[in-house]
Amino acid sequence: MMYRTFFAAWMLIAASTVHAEWKLYGDNGKAEFYYDEKSVIVSGGQVRVWEMLNYGFPLNGVLSNRSHKEYDCNSEKFRNLSGEFYSENMLKGNRVSNNVDPEDTWRPVIEGTQNQALMRLVCGMRS
Repeated sequence: MMYRTFFAAWMLIAASTVHAEWKLYGDNGKAEFYYDEKSVIVSGGQVRVWEMLNYGFPLNGVLSNRSHKEYDCNSEKFRNLSGEFYSENMLKGNRVSNNVDPEDTWRPVIEGTQNQALMRLVCGMRS
């Protein structure tokens, strides 16, 4: 059963890479921040989205990563659901590491960050 769960999660991650249409939403001089508009899922006051970062320089052998995030739009909190880290920009090269275990703890979105910019962008997509 555990194998099937892991395989299903891996397939979901692999499929979302193939069909992602990354849109630039921020650049802080050290990294470019993208999101996949097609991945946005709204459920009441919560929104899920895939985010990708391209780093201007390697961090522990990583030049890009993507994470599946969930935002609680009403309380302005978030948690990471899964993530992958790659040796080249745009999720290319070798996968350095990954995490498919969702965080249990919701964390506050910090004022003035790219994370806040993404939260406002995707929470604004709610009807």
